[in-house]
Amino acid sequence: MFPAIATAEALKRAGHTVLFVGTRGGMEARAVPAAGYDILFLPSRPVSRKLSPGMLVSLAVTGAGVVAAYRLLAKERPAAVASTGGYAGAALAAAAAVRRTPMLLFEPNAIPGRTNRILARWATRIAVAYASCAPCFGKEAEGRVVVTGTPVRPGIGGEDRAASRAAFGLDPDRFTLLVVGGSAGARSLNQAVLAAAPALLEAGAQILHQTGRAGFEDVRSARERSRRSVLPKNEGAEPAPYVLVPFVEKMGQAYAAADVILCRAGASTLAEVTTAGLPAILVPYPYAVGDHQTYNAKALVDAGAGVLIPDSELTPERLSEAVLHWLRDPEARAKAAAASRSLARPDAAERMVRLLEEMGGLNTEA
Repeated sequence: MFPAIATAEALKRAGHTVLFVGTRGGMEARAVPAAGYDILFLPSRPVSRKLSPGMLVSLAVTGAGVVAAYRLLAKERPAAVASTGGYAGAALAAAAAVRRTPMLLFEPNAIPGRTNRILARWATRIAVAYASCAPCFGKEAEGRVVVTGTPVRPGIGGEDRAASRAAFGLDPDRFTLLVVGGSAGARSLNQAVLAAAPALLEAGAQILHQTGRAGFEDVRSARERSRRSVLPKNEGAEPAPYVLVPFVEKMGQAYAAADVILCRAGASTLAEVTTAGLPAILVPYPYAVGDHQTYNAKALVDAGAGVLIPDSELTPERLSEAVLHWLRDPEARAKAAAASRSLARPDAAERMVRLLEEMGGLNTEA
């Protein structure tokens, strides 16, 4: 939802009106109203690939979603539709194709998902985050694919480092590792960081660790049990801060406070990481559809902006080795930061707006 909301903000700044469409069970049901936008809901249900009674029910619900989307478009008569895929997005895109409403399809990952591959044949334009993604849509999509990058939330990449570190109670001068496993956290990342913490803190690093709300109490308890072992062994030395938070509301501050980030390789996360210009230790989610997070991560690795550690190989020793390499080699860290920043497309939301304006015949000077 972050790229969609960022695009909505850019559309609003350009003087346009935005209406979100989603499902009641999706995160958009909470995130969109919180961002100040109206949202309408369509009937939607995942469709299994296996023939079963459940599949037939899902197809019926999906069909109802398409009918509801058609009626919505007939009533609202939008100049254009933007779809990020998903089940509600598929219903809306199908209705847009029937009504011949211009449709922009957005694919943030290096490898498109099944839904977006299907919807691409009806899209007026296909916006992608990675140039390497374009061939995945086939020759029939040539000329319709545009590399825009992934829109990011406002405030990413523009925060003051000293003020950001102070906001989290971090030392202003220490090397800082930021750990982000997503809003729900990532158990393997949490466990690896806890086990690697003694070596990292003793070496002079400090840690800002977003555990995820579900894992916060477990991580905090484990941290308390091992508190003595994670303090520097030098008597009289000031302990390196290890800050645990369940969720970071102001991610721009967290990125600004960090020298290096340990994270998954979701499209939105990597767009924000590169906008902030951070070297990254990337641990792709192993169950992502089509293993697309690994392909996302390779884009950064190939550019020299990060290292990839498969989830099954994320040991405390390997994590410590990766972090300490950048702690001890500021020159290598600076090169990786520059490489990360070179991949950023901070104007991605504005590019999306221009595409939508062109497609919908809107005033491009608005």
